[in-house]
Formats: sequence, C-alpha cells, structure tokens
Amino acid sequence: MDRKAKSLNTENKSRTEVIRVGVIHSLSDLRNDASGDDVGSETLIKDATLMAIAEINRSGGILGRAIDPIVVDIAPNDQNIALQTKALITELEIKNLFGCGTSSNRKSLIPLLVKTQSQLWYPYGYEGLECSPNIFYTGTCPNQVVQPAIDWLLQHKGDRLYLIGTDGIYSRTVNKIIRAQLKLQNGLLLGEDYIPRNITNYRDIIAKIKHIAPTTVVITLSLENSVAFLRQYAEAGITAAEIPVLALRFTDLELRQLCDRLQQDQIELGAIAGHLASANYFQSLDTSQNQDFLQKVAHWFEAGQKTLPVVHGTMQSAYSQVFLWKQAVESAQTFDVIAVRQATYGQSFDSPAGKIVCDCNQHIWTACRIAEISSAGNFEILHTIDPIKPMPWLGVEDLPANTSTVAIELLADITQGIQQSWQLEKDAQDLEMTIAELLGRGHGKGRNQLAPEITRAVMSKLFNANQRLLKTQADLLNVEGALRDANELLEQRIEQRTIQLQKTIKRLQNEATDRQQAEMLLRESQQRFSAIADNVPGVVYRAILHPDGEVSMPYISPRTQEIFGISVEEFTEHLEWVFDMAHPEDRAELNEIVQNSAEALITFEHEYRVSSLFEKVKWVRIISQPHRHENGDTVWDGVIIDISHQKQIEESLRQAEEKYRSIFERAIEGIFQALPDGCYTNANPALANIYGYETPSDLLTKVADDPYRLFTEPERYRDLLHQISTNGAVNGFEALVYKSDRSIIWILINAKANYDRQGNFISYEGLVQDITERKQTEQALKAEQEKSENLLLNILPKAIVSELKLGHNTIASRSDNVTILFADIVDFTALSTQVSPNDLVTMLNEIFSSFDLLADRLGLEKIKTIGDAYMVVGGLPTARADHAEAIAEMALAMQRAIAQFKRGDDTTFRLRIGINTGAVVAGVIGIRKFIYDLWGDAVNIASRMESHGLAGGIQVTQSTYDLLQDKYSFWYRGKVFIKGRGEMDTYMLLDRKFPLSTLEIPELNSTSV
Repeated sequence: MDRKAKSLNTENKSRTEVIRVGVIHSLSDLRNDASGDDVGSETLIKDATLMAIAEINRSGGILGRAIDPIVVDIAPNDQNIALQTKALITELEIKNLFGCGTSSNRKSLIPLLVKTQSQLWYPYGYEGLECSPNIFYTGTCPNQVVQPAIDWLLQHKGDRLYLIGTDGIYSRTVNKIIRAQLKLQNGLLLGEDYIPRNITNYRDIIAKIKHIAPTTVVITLSLENSVAFLRQYAEAGITAAEIPVLALRFTDLELRQLCDRLQQDQIELGAIAGHLASANYFQSLDTSQNQDFLQKVAHWFEAGQKTLPVVHGTMQSAYSQVFLWKQAVESAQTFDVIAVRQATYGQSFDSPAGKIVCDCNQHIWTACRIAEISSAGNFEILHTIDPIKPMPWLGVEDLPANTSTVAIELLADITQGIQQSWQLEKDAQDLEMTIAELLGRGHGKGRNQLAPEITRAVMSKLFNANQRLLKTQADLLNVEGALRDANELLEQRIEQRTIQLQKTIKRLQNEATDRQQAEMLLRESQQRFSAIADNVPGVVYRAILHPDGEVSMPYISPRTQEIFGISVEEFTEHLEWVFDMAHPEDRAELNEIVQNSAEALITFEHEYRVSSLFEKVKWVRIISQPHRHENGDTVWDGVIIDISHQKQIEESLRQAEEKYRSIFERAIEGIFQALPDGCYTNANPALANIYGYETPSDLLTKVADDPYRLFTEPERYRDLLHQISTNGAVNGFEALVYKSDRSIIWILINAKANYDRQGNFISYEGLVQDITERKQTEQALKAEQEKSENLLLNILPKAIVSELKLGHNTIASRSDNVTILFADIVDFTALSTQVSPNDLVTMLNEIFSSFDLLADRLGLEKIKTIGDAYMVVGGLPTARADHAEAIAEMALAMQRAIAQFKRGDDTTFRLRIGINTGAVVAGVIGIRKFIYDLWGDAVNIASRMESHGLAGGIQVTQSTYDLLQDKYSFWYRGKVFIKGRGEMDTYMLLDRKFPLSTLEIPELNSTSV
C-alpha cells in the first residue's frame, strides 16, 4: 500500500486533523483494462485525483481538515482487489474511495461497499446497466456518448455499420445497445467481431471491411488495441473519405500514441484524418475552465519533474469528482457517508468538460462531443450536444415502477452473465500463461528457488478457478430461473418485449455451453500441471499417514537424486531415510514439527541440514500443507528444496555486516539512524564525540529525553523532519545544536528516508559534520566583505559599484538632461591663514557633512569636494524627471545650512552657488584612488555660474530657469560675460513659490565653528 502522495500546496502546519481517502488504481498492471484506460492512463488519472486534493488542501481543506490520500496499487485479480480494499476500509477506517479501474474491479467491490457502508467515486466511462447507491459514476454511460454518436453517424455518414470490439464486458454490452438502436432506426448491421485483447493483428478483419464496404466502422476496442487497429487501417490505405471509423474508447492520449507510431513508420498523418471519436471531453475544448485545468496540469507535472502528459476525459472526471465530494461534505457539514450521499444529489460543478450535475441515479449530467482527427493529428470538435441526462438503464428506469424493476433486474443479469463468461475465459488464459511462465522461469533461476513459488501459484490458480466455475454454474441456474419468471411477467405486461427476452435466454444457454468447454480446458490444465511438477526444481511430494501408522508416498517428483543422493525408487521403498538423513542435531526438532502438524493440521515450513551420501552437509527447506481425508488419512502436499546456496549468501551477508559495523565504529564523521520523530536508534562514536558525550549510548539517552533532539531552534528541527518526510532526503542541512556542556555548535546533516514495502516512512539515516569552525570563518569573511562594501559605497554611487562588481573595466555613460551645482565658501582662503590646520579641517568636515546629509535625503549624487568647493549633480547615475527641482532645493537648503555655522569673529559663512542644466558624460577614472566624475560643457558653465555669482546668492542659467520658473521665484540679473561663452542671461534663485509635495527638506541644528 503506497502512501506517498505529492501535493501542489503545503498544508497548514497548524492543522493537525485529517480525513483519509483511498485512491485505488491498477498502476502496475501492464495490460489494458476493460474500462478503457491503460497503465500510463491509470497513473495520469491517479495524478489528477492527487492534484485536486492538493488544490483543496491549499485552500484550507474540508471542514478544517486536510485530505490525506492513501494511494493503493491494486492487484489485477478481482479477489485480491477486494481483499486490498477491505484492508483499506477496515484497518485505516477509510470510507471514501476514488478510482478503481475496470468494470470487473468495480463489480467485485460492490458487496464490500454495501457491507461497510463505503462510497466509491468512479470516474470512468462504462457500459451502463448498473446503479449502486455506494458508487457515484462520474464518467459517461452509453446514452450520453454512444447513442448520440450513433444518431449523428446515421444522419451524416450512412446507415450500414460494422462493429468491432475487444472481447470483454464493455464492448459486448455497448454493442448490444448499438444493435438495438440500429434496429429501432432501421439501420443495417453488416458485421460484428470480438477480438481477444492480446491479439493485435487486424489485417484479416480490415480486408473483410474493405470487401464489405460499410458506410462506417464503429470500434469499441480497448485503448491500446484501438491504436493498433487505426495504424493498420492506415497501412491498408483505407481513408476516412472512403470508410470512416468511429472510435468510442479513443482519447487524446491514444491519438498522440497513434501519431507517434505513424511518424515512426513514415506514414503521413493525413492517412488518419477524418476518423471520428465520441466523448464528453477533448483537450482542444476552448473554455476558460478547461484552459485553467490544463495550466494546473502543467504546473503539477513541472513541479513533480515529470513529462507533461496529454490530458484525456477520465483525468478531468477524476479531478472534478473530488470537488463534487468536497461540495457535498460542506453542504452536509459532516463526513458521514449517508449524509454526504444525500447531499451529493443535485450538486453541480463547472468542470473542464463543462457544467456537470449529479443526478439521483448516482450518475452525472454531461455533454456529448463528436470530434474529427485533423491532418495535424489533433481532435477538432464537430458537434456538441448540451448536457444529457444519464440513463444507465437506457430509459427503462422511466417506465412504471412495477415494470421498470423487473426490466432492470433482467438487464443487470445480462451484464453479469457477460462478465462471468468473460471471467471463465480469462481464467483459462491465466492458467495457460502461468504454466508457460513457470516453464520459462525454470530456465533463468536456480531450481531450488522456484519450487515453493511454483507449487503455491499453480495450486492457488487451480483452486480459485474451480471455485469460480462452481459459483458460475450456480449463478447460471439462478439467472435462468429469474429469466423464466421475468418472461412470464413481461408476457403479461410488455408483450412487445417477449421476443427480445427469448433471444436473451437463448444467448445465455449458448454461454452455458461455452462454460462447459471452459471446464474441459481446466481439466486439461490440471493434467498439464502434473507434467510440469515433474520438472520443478526440488522434490515435490505427496505423503500419507494412514490410521494404522503406515506411511505411503503416492507421488514424488524425480529430483531426489540431486538433494538426497538416492533415486525415487529407493526413496519410496525407504521412507524412514527421510528422517535418518537429517543431521543428528536437527533430527529431533524435525520429528516434533511433523508430529505437531499431523495432530493440529498445521502447515509448516522448516529448514534443516541433510547429511546424506554427500561429502558436504546440505541445507534444505521443507514446506508442507496437511489435510485429513474422511477415511482418517493425514495427507501432506509439499516440496523440499536445496537452500545451501542461500545459506552461503546469508553467511556472506553476516560477514559484510560485521565489516560495515567496523567501518561504522571507526568513521570520523558522525553516522546515525533515527525514527520518523527524530529520536536516534543508532549512532557511532564519532557522532557522540561531536556532541561531547563519552559514549553513543549517552547521546541516545539525551536525544530521547529532549523533545527537540538537542536543536537550539525547535522550528529548525521541525523543518528537518518535514523536508525528509516530504522530499525523502536532505542535503547540506545546517543547524545549531547543544553539546553536552550546553555550548552551541554548528552541524551539517545529510540524510535520506527509509520506507517499508507499502511505502510508509519508517526511519531515516545519514551523516553529521561539525562545521563550527567553517561557520565562524564564513561569518568573519562576511563581516569583512560588508566593511569593504560600505567603504566602496562611500566613494562611488551604488549603481557604479554594482557595475564594478560585474567586472566592467570601462564605466562611462552619457546623460542628456542633468543639473549640476557648484558651491564655494566665500573668503575661506583668508580664513585658512587665521586658524590652525586641525580647526580648519574640522570646520570644513562639519560644513560638508551637513551638505552630504542634504544630498542623501534629496537623492542627489555628491561628485567631489575641491578645497572649499562642493559639487553635486541631480539625475545621475539614475535618471529622474525632477533633477532641476531637487538641485534647487539643495541650493536653498545649503544657504540655510551655511548660515548656521559661525566664524571665529561670530560672523556667518556665506556661499556662492552656480547651477546649470545640460548634457554630460559620467564615468570612473584611475586605477588607484579612482573617482566618479563628470565632463562636458554643461559642467564648465555650472562652474562659471558659481565663480561669476554673488556672495550668498544662487545664480542659474537660462536652461535651468526654464525648468524652474513656474515653481520658484527669480530675479533677472541680466547678461553676464562668461569666459569661453561670451554674454549669457543669468538669474538669481530666491525661493520656491509654493510648498513642495514630494521633496522634504530637513532643518539642520545650528553649529558654531
């Protein structure tokens, strides 16, 4: 039982309650199933269910509970399926199941579902003629996709049909429905063939079709067989324009497979263009719900690192039915099966196939779509019928109550008879396959390894087949009796149906003849088994203990010479040698086991040594099953096989384990094994040393006592367990832990999860390293890197630093629209001769530091200081639309700030500021003490504006004035002669006209120098 189920969403960690559901599919069965989905498809259907569950869990679950999906790979045998599902229901108390697979699987589970009051959600299209209250059928039934398709076919393609199906429940039942519909609508059936699923050569049938020339071929072949048929149909050169094919079990997935095979065979895809399929869903459906579903599928498979699949109808049904169940649970406000079942009736959901509604007959309303294969190898939808009411009993359920009940019972008996006939043929085939398989396996394995497996497998097959045959014969008698009673009743009430019922009875009688033939095949198989047993490795025997104490052996296979060194004749004449040849130390125990088996009729399996005529002692295993005849004889059927080689392997394993233990004890890294809760079960001395304990047992005791297993951070401990349980492993997981003296160290953990055969997470194991020194080194290195980073950011703009890190050797850029400011302290040169160097530098540092703060807060870039001059730019290195406005605010703020600084004579400093706007080139120069600088005519003019300005004033050029005149006050100074440019119009910036909404200028505290 595989409990692994991935999720698109991480469940809320605070939610502890879950509701378990079963997700059951035949994931490992390599054959096509009878409901129309192969192995790959079954896996996709399972994934669609898990995808819906993950989506619901992400949105909060249902009634505050997360859904816990238990995924079960059900065996293909009906009896095993029932046993597996029973274990799921009784042991794990699961009441809601999703999936199931074939029609025979579904039918085998109905008694169990009824007995345990459990609910199955079945997403497959099926043959109809069934309505169990313990099953919701969310696929399609024949009146929704078969009957509408035949109606359309008769109207558009012609009325002469040829039917081909896989020999099974689905095809035979659906084709009965098609025959009745043809008769009702005056159509003509030209031929009808059923092919066993293991036959994939259709060339003879295709040749017959070409000769008969029907208007359309209707196939209900299984998915895999549909691909093979259409490929051979294309190879035969028959096009859809001549004789089209309507496939009733053919999805986008099979179309993709067919196209791939045609391309491999170098056949044009146009050879299959025009053939038809009928379903409620195709991937090309252009609706918002379907597009959203396809995106979720893509996300799901990308997250699971799987190949994106082709989506088909059963996948979307499996996805949608989970949401129907969720809605019903929330409507009922309980998970009780009966209450939820009642709440499901009438529930609707906008599925990828369109709106679906659950009817009171456990089926859904859904649309029918008829699609045509295009020359590009895709389905193009030709015709859509609005959601159709489900009628699994083909409308019989709408007859008066007393009439419909009888008719429904008769229809149910038809499908049951088909299933029983098909099952008998399947049993005979299985026996043949088992015999062939055992003969083949005898060549590839040691004979001693096959004997018990052969005996059990074949005897089980024979027993089950005989039991099923007896049950089938009894069921046939019951069916025939029910048909006779129903026939009398229907003759009185539904006279027009008498002929149809008589044909059904005759058909069942023919099937009884088929069963007799199957019984004959079983007897022949038993005879072949006797021949096979003679060639089984080991000694197969039958021993009888008679009431008078005598022992006889009516059968023994001819392998006694290989194990005991004596012939069959000697073995039969001297049965006492069996015990005499047992090793003296094992003889008493063997006698006791045989006596207990005889008294209590207990099957036994025992290993002992044989010291017969061989030089070396041999190990053998005896397996024997007793039963007692009415005459008092005690009979053992069993096998004795040579296991000497196995014992040698076990001894080698023991020695290898000792070597592993030596490595484990002497390793320098910590090695551990732990339970799913993190508690250590094993640890080596190196791990104990890492944690500061003298012995591993001391460490194990301390870890068991600590709920967080010595982790300093509980959340980090929980994260470790979550990663291992979710991903199956962790690599490079770092954490802080306590040593024995409560000091804290860094450790690195690499671990992987261990699972049992059912896929349950049972433990994990891994390595631990002490990385404290490495972490300390990394932290010191990081601190030094941060210091270097901060130092670099104090020299260059952040954007320029980023380019330097990328390894750019030349950093330069042109900006066509920036504003440059130059400021100079008036008469500072004279002051520098009057104060000490220390006071001078302190004074300049305080003034320019206040300017730096202003530049940072206004988002401007300081370029440099030269003596008592200060240069700043707006719009570099990052462009901004308000560069001129920001520089204007900087200039006004600098004038206010300089007024707060005092000279030694208590007079204030004054600034001369010049501003210009224009294009510049910016870049980094130098290889030592490099600097970010500006060049261009605009820079020179800004410098001239400062040098030709007025003390305490802010002089700007015409270009700057044009950008600021609406928001700031100026007075026109007039024309000023500028070196290298001649006369220029200049303006003196006074103040802003209005309060600013985006720039905030902080006030600086007055500072006395």
